[in-house]
Amino acid sequence: MNQFDWEKMQEKVELTNVERITHSSWLTSISEYEINSGNRLSGTYSDTWTVDDVPETFNEELAPVVYNPSGYSLGSSTRYLSGNVADLTVDDGAYMIFRSYSSVFSSQTVYAHRETILIGGTSYYQLKLDSADSTRLTLSQSASTTGRKLLDRFVFPLSGITIIPANTWAIYYRAYKTGPLTVAHCDIDVLIRKADGTVRTVIATDIANSSSLGTSWSTVSATYSWNNYIVEDETDFLEVDYYAHVTTSQSNRRVYLRIDDPTLPLTSQTRIVDIMLPNEYTAEVEFAGTGNVEDWFSLTWTLDSCFSASSVNVTLQLYNYNTSQYPTSGDGYITYISSSIVNTDEMQSQTIIANSTYYRNSTGEWKIKIKGVKAVDSPFDLKVDWIEFQVASANTYMFDAVGTFVLDVATYPSAYLKTLEIQIRYRASDSFENWFLKAYNWTNGQYSDPGFNSTIGHLPTMAFEYYTVNLTDKWQSYISTNGTIRIKFCNTNPDANQTIIDIDFIGVRAVVDGTSFTIKNNGASTIHVVSLWIINSTLHKRYDINLFVNSGETVSYIRVDIPLPTENLAKIVTERGNIAVFSIH
Repeated sequence: MNQFDWEKMQEKVELTNVERITHSSWLTSISEYEINSGNRLSGTYSDTWTVDDVPETFNEELAPVVYNPSGYSLGSSTRYLSGNVADLTVDDGAYMIFRSYSSVFSSQTVYAHRETILIGGTSYYQLKLDSADSTRLTLSQSASTTGRKLLDRFVFPLSGITIIPANTWAIYYRAYKTGPLTVAHCDIDVLIRKADGTVRTVIATDIANSSSLGTSWSTVSATYSWNNYIVEDETDFLEVDYYAHVTTSQSNRRVYLRIDDPTLPLTSQTRIVDIMLPNEYTAEVEFAGTGNVEDWFSLTWTLDSCFSASSVNVTLQLYNYNTSQYPTSGDGYITYISSSIVNTDEMQSQTIIANSTYYRNSTGEWKIKIKGVKAVDSPFDLKVDWIEFQVASANTYMFDAVGTFVLDVATYPSAYLKTLEIQIRYRASDSFENWFLKAYNWTNGQYSDPGFNSTIGHLPTMAFEYYTVNLTDKWQSYISTNGTIRIKFCNTNPDANQTIIDIDFIGVRAVVDGTSFTIKNNGASTIHVVSLWIINSTLHKRYDINLFVNSGETVSYIRVDIPLPTENLAKIVTERGNIAVFSIH
């Protein structure tokens, strides 16, 4: 007899029972409860592991009540772009976005450039606020016949511009003509072109006639009295068409216009001076909501936002109903310069203790205004992520605690789970408050109970009672991939009574349809079980096992992927080849 045969003879393994299981054992909290509102009076989280009338005891505390905006209104010409007030309830990067408007104008200069842009399939040269910066380009037309000859068309985008105020423009042409007998000058047409390439309106034609051109390069000019123009659509373009106007022709002669020549001083370049264009933009939005009308101890208002431009001057104001105005200092007033990095969320908050009820009206309405201003020549976006209006009063006693539970996903793979159940055994000193069990939703990042078989809460008596909820087929959202489940126990309607809560037991378990195999080692050495067989007249199915059972030990081996067989044999096999059989009836 060799060593292997001797060791095999020493093994004494039994399969003593096979039974159906419909749920896991109760999972209990792996650490002390996280108290979001309330206080721990006595006991520890381990006192909630078993039903024994020895509870962990808590009480409620005065907690703030949180409100969020229910509406908004735009200031001046601020434009709404996207999002809604429901996006403002959580600091999660889901924004309401608003576009700033042109708020201050100044006389500015636009220069004719050779860079082009396509509008409705046609190429146009550009007018830009930057001076010449490219390789110079010369445009020309024949002077062999008289008349106005189009040199080319130039456009300036009206994005972010709501109005072009009246002013006297000075138009400068860098031009000359050939031939001593040729008589010609430069002039322009001005119009508004739509983004689809069609003309919205013609402002003026054959205007800003320069003096007669010479036979060498020079810069000539003329003026035009521009009238106030309200921009109909910010996707439109201001178009300036440059013409050579020949009044006396000469054969084989031409008229020339030079653009985008960086070798020239600014005063000699082709340009338009004193166009009134924005040099400051403002975004301004007022948000409104409704709170309670109780006697507040304190008020905290918080706003999280960002801007698509850097270093915006920001003012936040909370409306004071006592003075009937927005404050300009002190309580209800915050000012700061936004981040130098664009689109960086920044949270601003202020707590008001004295006269906090000044910041609501008789029905509980409150208003918050945000205003961003920057000296810049193009519009920026205001992106509001979160607004919270938080108040505390004598009638806001609340309790809110969270426990963490972990399911062994190796034993209970999610593919074989039916659902999850949560159970609490507790008592409360106030029988008029509703209590709720909620779970952390790993999909949306919030504690909630949609999909639970009961979402109306539980109204206790003053004795210990059980409250159980089933997560139905929505359970997948409430368990992480590593088996973590976070459970919240709370009340949702604050009141004036400070309730004491005794939690005797709280647990979570998985609902399954599996089988438990009880294996006993009667031998003197550890055994290694490597396979499990389910056998009947038509089926011989093998399942891999990797289970070690110490000497004298009895273990329950659970397989949730094996429903309880009927009228079958269950067989286990050890690494050394020993077999134990259990007949299932």
